[in-house]
Amino acid sequence: MLKLENEKVEEFRNPSNFCNGNTLDNEENIIFCSHGGRCLYKTDSNLKVVTLIDNYNGNKFNSPNDACVKSDGSIWFTDPPYGILSDYEGYPGEQEYGGCYVFKFSPESNELQVMIKNLDRPNGIAFSPDEKKLYVADSGEDVKSLYVYDILDNNISNQKLVHDFKPFFSDGFRSDIDGNIWTSAGKAIKCFNKNLELIGQILVPELVSNLEFGGKEGNILYVTATSSLYKMELNQIGAKFNK
Repeated sequence: MLKLENEKVEEFRNPSNFCNGNTLDNEENIIFCSHGGRCLYKTDSNLKVVTLIDNYNGNKFNSPNDACVKSDGSIWFTDPPYGILSDYEGYPGEQEYGGCYVFKFSPESNELQVMIKNLDRPNGIAFSPDEKKLYVADSGEDVKSLYVYDILDNNISNQKLVHDFKPFFSDGFRSDIDGNIWTSAGKAIKCFNKNLELIGQILVPELVSNLEFGGKEGNILYVTATSSLYKMELNQIGAKFNK
């Protein structure tokens, strides 16, 4: 696992236990989705690592893939099987609870809830800036779609299709302060407004996997691709920098 500091790439953790998606919680701890550990890790400012949760009703998760944190501190994450299918992204294993769900975990109460059950392989996940919408990608065998749901009192409903990305798929994405969604899409980054309209795209030389807003002003888009890390200066800033 690498980190970018002062324009230099440095090793952050080795081995990382196949950590995949990561995000910050409201105390700026790093939340990692671990394919290898089949769990969520939390790393604090002293680099202390703890396992937050590693099972659903006593059964191992598949391989937590991506996460986002709500203002109430709850961690919403996806659990496709990519880390247990082979030794490429984790360790071969069996699915133990019979599905691929989207979960909500509340660290204070240690409560785990299933939020979505009907997706094939839920992948990327993000909130809208006002947290009234939840975006989730499905990168299944026959489905390559990005969906949006309404959130009311921590309940979700009204699934809508944002875009069908076949033959590529939406992997990682984040929202900006205006509610636009910036998502990986093959060798491109596509941007959809809150009316679910495609308003533009940025072409990239390689297949894009994930992205995040950063920089002092929040207007730098960092993009992970097949073998490279890109940064792009935008005239837009990420949603979290407006809080």
